[in-house]
Formats: sequence, structure tokens, C-alpha cells
Amino acid sequence: MLFRKLASRYLRPDQYLDSIEDIDLAKLCEEGARGLIIDIDNTLLAPGTKAPDGRMLGFIDSARDAGLDICLLSNASRRRVAWAASGTGLFAIAGARKPSGRGFEKAMRLMGLAPPQLRVIGDQLFTDVLGARRLGIGVICVRPITRREEPTVRLKRIAEYFIMRDLAKSRAKGQVKNRAEDRNTT
Repeated sequence: MLFRKLASRYLRPDQYLDSIEDIDLAKLCEEGARGLIIDIDNTLLAPGTKAPDGRMLGFIDSARDAGLDICLLSNASRRRVAWAASGTGLFAIAGARKPSGRGFEKAMRLMGLAPPQLRVIGDQLFTDVLGARRLGIGVICVRPITRREEPTVRLKRIAEYFIMRDLAKSRAKGQVKNRAEDRNTT
């Protein structure tokens, strides 16, 4: 029961979507979001991709058109993050050590925004979701673009599967509310 409460508090995203293209940017703005902190690998780009692709650039253009600031936040190397951010004009932070709060806090400072004005978009519960939740930032988790990942990430995916399954069962039994219900009852 304690694990379920902790998982519900720190590992449960506000939304779980198939792709960044499924994010309703207008709705985020209506909810008060003014900025996005976005993971790179397997969220915006497939791992190993060395330059922004059309999918990533299309999403960035849509977010900017909606009036959202963007900061890329990654545990990857400076070189990797520089490739991903090249030509986009975005803030970008490498070596973030997520779920540590330092990278998230630096992103907040760069954009001049507070947690209620931000949303984190990522593909991993133990880095993106946990890091965002620790600071009180709303989070959208998307399915990984590809299954091609480092061995350590593949191991985390096994644990993520069981946590997401348990949260879904708890929600079905009424033991855990979704985040939208939480906001409407407070």
C-alpha cells in the first residue's frame, strides 16, 4: 500500500500518450502552461539521431505558435544535446542527471517560469516523471519512439511496465485518481 501511494505521487504522469503529436498544446496553455521542458532521446528524436528531424521541428513550431517557451533537458552528453538542438534556437541542458532537480531548476531559471507554468514531456518514469514530480511540475509521458535503447534503460522499462500496470489497476478500482480528477477536487 505504501509503494502504491509513493508510485502514485511520484511516478504517475498527468497524461500518458502515444507520441508528442498527440499533445493538445492549446489545452496546456488553457491550463496555464507557458513553457515545456522536453527530454530528447526517445521523446523528440530516436536515440542516435544526429540532427533535428521534421517530426521534432514540427512539434517545436507548433509549441512556439501556441506561445510556449521550450527547454531541452537530457542526461546525454553535450555533443549529443548540441546536435539535437542545432538550428532550433532552444535552451538546451546536457548532463542533467535526471531525476535530480538541478537540471529542471536550471531550465526553470533559463525560462523564468515557476512549476505551475511548466510541463515536462518525456518517455521514462524514473527520470522524466520522477524528476518533474519531485519539483511539483506537471508531466506528460509519451511512448518511446523506438525500442532500441541502452541496456540500463531496458531494465528500467521492465519496472515501468509493472508500475504502470499497478497504477492502472488501482485507478480502475477507484483507489488512485487521475491527476485531472485531483485538480478538480481541490
